[in-house]
Formats: sequence, C-alpha cells, structure tokens
Amino acid sequence: MEQEKRNSERIPFEIPVTFDIGRNTFFGTTSNLADDGMMIESSLAQANIRKILKTLLKADECQVEVNYSVKGRLFSRPGKIRHYHLDFLGSSSACRFSFGVWIPKLKMRYEKGL
Repeated sequence: MEQEKRNSERIPFEIPVTFDIGRNTFFGTTSNLADDGMMIESSLAQANIRKILKTLLKADECQVEVNYSVKGRLFSRPGKIRHYHLDFLGSSSACRFSFGVWIPKLKMRYEKGL
C-alpha cells in the first residue's frame, strides 16, 4: 500500500467558514488544518451542489476563496480545491460536501496561536 505524503501535519480543528466558488457563497466548517490547506465540510441543498459541480467540472483546478475569523481577526484566503467527496445521505434534500483546499503558505498555526 502506498504511503500518503503530506507536507505538514494535519491538526483537528473546527471553525466556521464561508467559501466562495464561482459567484456563489456557501457555509461550512473546517475539520482539520495544516500549513498548506484545510479540509472543509458542508451540508448543502442539491441545487447548491449542482452549482458547485458546474464550476468544479469546468476546469482542471477550481478556485475557492475561504473566509473565517480567529480570535476576532478576519481572514480571507484564496485556494484551490484539490479533492472532494459527495455524500447524498440517503435523502433527496441535502448532501454532504467535503473538500480539501490547498492554500499556499497558509501557516494556520500562527493564526491559531499554536
């Protein structure tokens, strides 16, 4: 089995975020952070999943803007979606959208005060 190669350690950490894909803004929560990105999870209506997929499937790399607040300071970070997963949760109303965002030089440990 091939061993996964990571540039930095993943730290479990949850903060609310908004993320912009195309001209649409969505809400989610981080599940982990690293020096070069973050994993974000969101529960979305299927209509919103269609909007995201339209943008994801148009290009090799999908740009995303992630916005969040740490200790009262607002941050906005441009990144690229590197991988994603959809889980339809057995219903026709909501889907779970999880995705990894590569954000060069993120250095979240400084923003978190680690």
